[in-house]
Amino acid sequence: MELRKLRKEEHIKTRELWEKIFDEDTPAFLDYYYTVKTVENEIYVMEDEEHICAMLHLNPYSMKIDGRSFMTHYIVAVATEEKYRQQGIMRSLLKKALADMKENGEPFTFLMPAAEQIYYPHGFRYIYKQRQGTAEKSGEKKEQWTLSHATEEECEEMALFANGILESEYEVYAERSRYYYEALLKEQKSEQGGILILRENRRLTGLFPYAEGEELEIREPLFLEKGEEILSYVSEYLCDKKQTKVLGYGDMEKPMIMAKILDVEKMFSCMRIKEEIHLKLKIWDTLTNASAGCFLLEGKEKIRAKKTNETKDCVCIDAGDLTGILFGMADMEKLNVPLQVKEELSKIIPLTKVYLNEVV
Repeated sequence: MELRKLRKEEHIKTRELWEKIFDEDTPAFLDYYYTVKTVENEIYVMEDEEHICAMLHLNPYSMKIDGRSFMTHYIVAVATEEKYRQQGIMRSLLKKALADMKENGEPFTFLMPAAEQIYYPHGFRYIYKQRQGTAEKSGEKKEQWTLSHATEEECEEMALFANGILESEYEVYAERSRYYYEALLKEQKSEQGGILILRENRRLTGLFPYAEGEELEIREPLFLEKGEEILSYVSEYLCDKKQTKVLGYGDMEKPMIMAKILDVEKMFSCMRIKEEIHLKLKIWDTLTNASAGCFLLEGKEKIRAKKTNETKDCVCIDAGDLTGILFGMADMEKLNVPLQVKEELSKIIPLTKVYLNEVV
């Protein structure tokens, strides 16, 4: 058995395993993925005499974290052929991929889990709950509204519009670019969809990616005006049904994205604090079953984290628990650390305004 990272020209070799494991994905979607996404991604595989029996893909995203840009990777297509399961293969792939991302200085990595219990023991924690709902047809429409199907020529305009909204409302999100929307447009088209652009007196005021799987979905609507009437109008434009499913907007919440901190110093550099902090943490990684090091945390408004060899008074904390704390998902009362440490950790202002709806 050999674990290795594929060369770009070898990426297509993993399509057979994808088709075998994720048989719900259509040939059109896979044509898109292996034409667009595999040009820039990294794929780790385990081979048994040159037969690919397991894989893990890392898709790159420029991530905005509290106003700063960092390169991160989205873990997707985690798959092991059935007869090779329960042999520790995926654990090995995860360890190698995470070690490489950490070495590259990435603050965290993220994934959409098939099940929470698969990744929880490896230090991943939920950081994003996706809002979901339905759009009800109303028949109402403002005279100045117009809807059109987005073209590649409009991708730069869409990116500027989306970044403006996301910057004002969120702390953690994937940065938009012309390339981002060119890829997203192709992705939606591969699922019998597209992106609708709403204009009001010719000014762009809304973006509505949509796709048809088992049912029509409006995905990640971004618009300036708050209200149900816009979604009702878009829903009525797209189909004759009374209701349309909406992802990324609505009253319901569904845990969607898990993450794991990688570069501790980079991650803490993004964190703000309520008051001065002074704390030493030894971060324990359950995936490697080893310490990620002892870090001195100091600061008055922003945190400075520095790796130190001085281990006196260094308190051990699980890497997964730390991820939960920094993204506001941890129950501080249940943390297995002294009360004084909990009080220091409570000074950290968590990153709770997260927006991650990417599929691949």
